[in-house]
Amino acid sequence: MPSDQLNPNPTTVPQGVRIARGAGHLLGLALLGIGIAQLIKNPSGFFEHLHAVYFIAYGLILNAPFTKVPEKYWKWVYGGLVLTSAAFVFLMIASVMFAYMVAAEQGERLGVPGFEGMLIFFALMQVPVVLFQRKPDLLD
Repeated sequence: MPSDQLNPNPTTVPQGVRIARGAGHLLGLALLGIGIAQLIKNPSGFFEHLHAVYFIAYGLILNAPFTKVPEKYWKWVYGGLVLTSAAFVFLMIASVMFAYMVAAEQGERLGVPGFEGMLIFFALMQVPVVLFQRKPDLLD
């Protein structure tokens, strides 16, 4: 398979897609850091362990070189990104719900989950960005 199909010319990929993909790499690094920090703090329950391990795994996935995946495996790899992104959203929603339940038991109220919302936004943004980075002609 020609290498130009595996690595699209960066000049053909719109600058906005390249910037959004850079944000995905930063998100991946941030999730790695957050997940490692959570594991170092010695999480107390199953959900906290799952949360930390999933942050690390998803951070690694977001930093994967999707442009170098051979065409033969592209659909499977992209499908994996879609599924792990959807699972990340459900994990974030569950963590916000647990935080609200804990706060309610203590008689407190939590504000708007802005940080979690931002993480969800950037995570879901990576699904079309990776596709358009691989196949920029779909933008037309």
